[in-house]
Amino acid sequence: MATEVFGKGAEEYGILGSVLAIGSLSGALLAAGRARVRVRLLMGAAVAFGVLEIAAGFAPSYLLFVLLCPFLGLSVITVLNSCNALLQTESEPALRGRVMAIYMTIVMGGTPLGSPFIGWIGQHYGARWTLVVGGVLVLAGVGLAVLVRRLAGRDAPARPVREPAMLPS
Repeated sequence: MATEVFGKGAEEYGILGSVLAIGSLSGALLAAGRARVRVRLLMGAAVAFGVLEIAAGFAPSYLLFVLLCPFLGLSVITVLNSCNALLQTESEPALRGRVMAIYMTIVMGGTPLGSPFIGWIGQHYGARWTLVVGGVLVLAGVGLAVLVRRLAGRDAPARPVREPAMLPS
């Protein structure tokens, strides 16, 4: 975006990284002070990230893009931290390691799978559209998660409260 869309140089590119980092650090500090994470926070941060990413893709000026970057950083770190915390606190203790392994495989494995697709969009349609498509995909993922959660809630029995299980040694 800095060079291709706004015609800026290395200094302006560096500013983008810095303001994004300010938002990310703010999100991490807010997460550290949070006693409990709720699904509502995760979903709200994901929606904010998707909308902000689309807005950044359509930003008409470098200045507006810079102003959006801290909020992008804050929202993405909130999503990642909240998802991580919810998975760890809501998983059965005996399965927590496996759940986190699957989560990390998806998070880290998504990059090599999604990068060629996003790169192709950038090559053929430009940098703006990589952000717009990414934001739309995030919002679609949130919509799908809400749908699955609602459908699962209709037929799911109440989850019994149990003491943490220990695996046999």
